[in-house]
Amino acid sequence: MNILKMQRKTVRDLTPYDPGIMEKFRYKLDANENGYDIPARAKKMILNRIDKTAFNRYPDPGARVLKKMLAKKHGVKEGNLVIGNGSDELIHYLIQAFTDTGDKVVSLTPSFDMYRILALANGAKEACVPLDGTLDLDEKAVLKAAKGAKFIFIAYPNNPTGNCFSEDRIMRIIRRAGCFVVLDEAYHEFSKKSFLPMLENNKNLIILRTFSKAYSMAALRLGYMMAHKSVAEAVNKVRLPYNINALTQACAEIMLGFDINKTVEGITADRDRMYNALKGLYPAVKSDANFLLLKPADIKKAKNMFEKSGISIRMFNSGVLSGWMRVTIGTPKENEAVLKILSRGV
Repeated sequence: MNILKMQRKTVRDLTPYDPGIMEKFRYKLDANENGYDIPARAKKMILNRIDKTAFNRYPDPGARVLKKMLAKKHGVKEGNLVIGNGSDELIHYLIQAFTDTGDKVVSLTPSFDMYRILALANGAKEACVPLDGTLDLDEKAVLKAAKGAKFIFIAYPNNPTGNCFSEDRIMRIIRRAGCFVVLDEAYHEFSKKSFLPMLENNKNLIILRTFSKAYSMAALRLGYMMAHKSVAEAVNKVRLPYNINALTQACAEIMLGFDINKTVEGITADRDRMYNALKGLYPAVKSDANFLLLKPADIKKAKNMFEKSGISIRMFNSGVLSGWMRVTIGTPKENEAVLKILSRGV
């Protein structure tokens, strides 16, 4: 039996997503994770919840307590929310719920590659629109590509560049595109910028958020979507039952009771300090997220120096960002180790 021929045609030519992570490292600064774990007191509360959890029972299929808490936090109705096993799952559900084979999905490049991969895997056609020379949205090109499309996916701030695109350009795209515009606000807490206030008056606007970054819960996989009620209802038709396990629900509920602002402010302060220290040495992008994108003179030399120091960072070896590297903002000790290497000149 030829396994390749048995595969769905839209999957045969796909390449699995590669996060580009080193196998062995001293400091892990390659995946835009939060350098700080959840508070010890939160862990004790979680352990207490685990002790009271019946593992033989399915979790709440609608994550009702968590949904109620998120609705209150963001000033939306519970019917506007869908909770997913990471934002990736919600992107998959959106495409699955609204696209037929051959429908077009628009994304940007460079940007988060899962928009493109999930579109193709579900049989849609992908149109990747390059950013302009300032790494901003090319509004005209996006609107042209959006003709006949079902979705436009925009990371805000963008990953891997780290910048927020022009608000007025995004707003015009939302109003003129004639399709769904998904704003992936995974790094919202670090940018303090959001299109959530626009949600009520724009039925085609969908906002994604995550607990992986500012809330230090990358290991637990939790994302959520805010959209018009009819969009949420459509996504719930394809959402797998019990997609959020009881432990993840409990952790998110507990973490919503903790103030993450001090940690976020510390990360953003270190981010800006590192950018100011490096911008005169390398081409670098001013970031609104928890990472920096910069270009060393010799990417192979940089890779070798970081590997020797046991520091895992993201190196880009192909595409429009070939020769660039992305560094997650870590703890002060980790950041100093990065600065020590980069200050030598690579």
